[in-house]
Amino acid sequence: MTSTFFEIRGIAEAFYGVFYTAPERDDLIRFMGQHGYNFYLYGPKNDRQHRMRWREPYPAKIMRQFMQTIAVAQEAGVAFCYSLSPGVDMVYASQSEFDIITAKFRAFYDIGVRDFSLLLDDIDNGFQHNEDRQRYKTYAEAHVDLCHRTYDWLMQLDPTVTFSMCPTDYHGSSPFTGYLHQLGAELRPEIDIYYTGIDICSPMITTSDAALFAEVAHRRPVLWDNYPVNDLSRSDTLQIGPVQGRDADLYKATRGILVNPMIQIEASKIPLSTYADYLNNPETYQPEEAWQRALEQVTDSESANAVRLFAENSLSTIFGTPEAPRLHMLTEAAMQTVRREDYGHDDVKALERYLDELDEATYHLKFRMDNLALRNNLLPWIEKLEYWFWTARFALRVLRALQNGGSYEHPLNMMKEFRQNALNSPRRIGGRYVEPLADYALEKVQQRELVR
Repeated sequence: MTSTFFEIRGIAEAFYGVFYTAPERDDLIRFMGQHGYNFYLYGPKNDRQHRMRWREPYPAKIMRQFMQTIAVAQEAGVAFCYSLSPGVDMVYASQSEFDIITAKFRAFYDIGVRDFSLLLDDIDNGFQHNEDRQRYKTYAEAHVDLCHRTYDWLMQLDPTVTFSMCPTDYHGSSPFTGYLHQLGAELRPEIDIYYTGIDICSPMITTSDAALFAEVAHRRPVLWDNYPVNDLSRSDTLQIGPVQGRDADLYKATRGILVNPMIQIEASKIPLSTYADYLNNPETYQPEEAWQRALEQVTDSESANAVRLFAENSLSTIFGTPEAPRLHMLTEAAMQTVRREDYGHDDVKALERYLDELDEATYHLKFRMDNLALRNNLLPWIEKLEYWFWTARFALRVLRALQNGGSYEHPLNMMKEFRQNALNSPRRIGGRYVEPLADYALEKVQQRELVR
């Protein structure tokens, strides 16, 4: 799959937290080649030699792993870009500091890398060292100087290499910051600049947003899309719905797009597959159709429906979609008849059928799905969803026991236990839509015990 719309169709491994192992990265790059991606940016924030201890060379074993990955990328038709994040504590005015950068880049050039980047994001937007205050008037001037020296060095090494940078102010809307205005005006046009949209994680990215940034940057940006990434404050979510909210003609104002995936690499392939469809043809892209195809591609045919049932309860994303719309609708409808103590109503039966479907789906995903890597990615959220639907099931058993004059103590205890397990779990799935059902069951129990 190739695209005539976006020149750069990439993935950026650049999140905080546990980054990918070499075999996982190799597998993802092969996936990229199969889905029309052509650019992989390596820059995980918790790689110490990439960021916090950027001055250190990588151990020989790790460099051998990189060499293997670069070979995999070449075979897959994917450009491997090595990035460095020195801005956390760099002395920009120091020649010896600059020499460390070039030595780091030269080591990767020697094993086959031809694309390089400096990531100057998520750092203080002021000088930390007196040498820099004495040499530069502004922070933007220091970044322009660093990028120009790096670019010149790379061009002397090999004029065919590419170079890009992520600015400190990498998101926002017009009129943008003074830093970006100076950076855009002074930075050589051959150097690509990354932009995440109006927010760090942008629900919408419009052609107008990108065009306004391009005016300030004096070049079309490469969009850095922070969907479906789920690091830091989003670590409780599993963002596996289709990409949406990106204009169909976004390619007109950009050089391309880099997608920042989740920590869960196998689960990331679901939204990444939908993004591949968007990149291939944004003008005909249909999120629902792309999502169904993605589910079938990432799983075996027998598991695709089970994953979809699970996934439709994990749709809380930056796009503002309801977390579990079907469960919400069915529970609300059932609650109207439950309050009338009509537990045989079609609405209650519809909810119970859905809870049974979820039970079968989660059992299959835990014990019968062939894709064990995906199973392991999903497992914490599978268990949280199970807590919620068992809470609902036992709540209905309590209510029916009360109505029939039977014993309700066991289902009541089970309902309380599952509900507490759900509340204790840090994962986010299924909303809290079944809680009113549990609350109502508790209320009816209290009424019964008062009568006693």
